[in-house]
Amino acid sequence: MVIQKSRVMLASAAALFAFSPMSALASVILRNDASAGRRPDAQHDHSAILIAKTQYREAYNNSDVDGLLSVFASEFTDCSDGEPSFYGAEAVRALRLRTEELFQRFRVEMVVIVIDVVIKADFAHDWGWHKIRLIDKDTGTVTNTKYRYFETWNKESGAWKVD
Repeated sequence: MVIQKSRVMLASAAALFAFSPMSALASVILRNDASAGRRPDAQHDHSAILIAKTQYREAYNNSDVDGLLSVFASEFTDCSDGEPSFYGAEAVRALRLRTEELFQRFRVEMVVIVIDVVIKADFAHDWGWHKIRLIDKDTGTVTNTKYRYFETWNKESGAWKVD
């Protein structure tokens, strides 16, 4: 489930770029490094979610709609603030349409600040902030937004996906 507050719909995203897991982890700002003392399997899951958040950020920064959608479960719930709620396959279609329109109008620069990731078996949630800079492609006007997010995650075919 995606719950976000923003005038412009910026739900979750992921890009499937070639990168090392360590560089991916270093590129997401983690505000609360509670990873010390985690069980090895929980640490692996924690790292996998942070890598997915990096892919999400990179998809926005590179206007990669398919990369963004790859971070989401095949059927997820979207309860973004100021937008109608969408469920399942309809959520996938709505996210595709909104991000295609967003990427046509704006160049997006995103920074993800993760406060924490909590893992409970095959379910997890994370929260933090998304800092967004939108640069209008026609006028060059810049809009900066920072908003809180909360996402739930489930394992789908062994990979963590935004649910």
